[in-house]
Amino acid sequence: MERIRSYVPFALIVALLILPSCASTQKTGGAGLISVVAQNVVRIAGVQAMKAADLSILKDRLTYVKTTGFVDDRNEKFIDNLVRSRAEAAGAKLVREDKAQIVLEVVVNSAGNDQGRSKVPLIMRSERTEGSVDLDLIVRDVNNGSRLSTQQVRGEAKYQQSTVIGFQGSGEYYVKNSNGHFDLVKEPSSFR
Repeated sequence: MERIRSYVPFALIVALLILPSCASTQKTGGAGLISVVAQNVVRIAGVQAMKAADLSILKDRLTYVKTTGFVDDRNEKFIDNLVRSRAEAAGAKLVREDKAQIVLEVVVNSAGNDQGRSKVPLIMRSERTEGSVDLDLIVRDVNNGSRLSTQQVRGEAKYQQSTVIGFQGSGEYYVKNSNGHFDLVKEPSSFR
């Protein structure tokens, strides 16, 4: 009986280290925007990308937005809405293609997320969801097809959550600034 009592504290410590890691929830998996975390990361990256866009050439012009490139069902409407709202904020008058003076071609080079992990066995584990949006914005005159402007915009963001000795911390969002460093996003839902 004495021998069993001496193993009880050791068994409790092992259980405390192992059980919390069994209860973790995977934030993302597979392709595309499938979780709120993945959606937030790509949305923050997209907003950051469009902050760098100069759409002043569209002011007071009848504009049609055309999205092409690596778009899929999961990100096409997000990218389209993001660019259209920024074009309107710049003064564009959005119209159907047959009424347009200007076409704003949005070429999606990439828009999506990836998941990563790193861990030190039994001590620390870190889970990351990284997102990026990379767009070419081409403004064309409908009458003669000439290119009036071209710019590439890119945004990157990430969500990181760490677990230390079985205790999971709260995750945080970060966005890459123009200097290449990641800044904490204090209010991800209101990041504009």
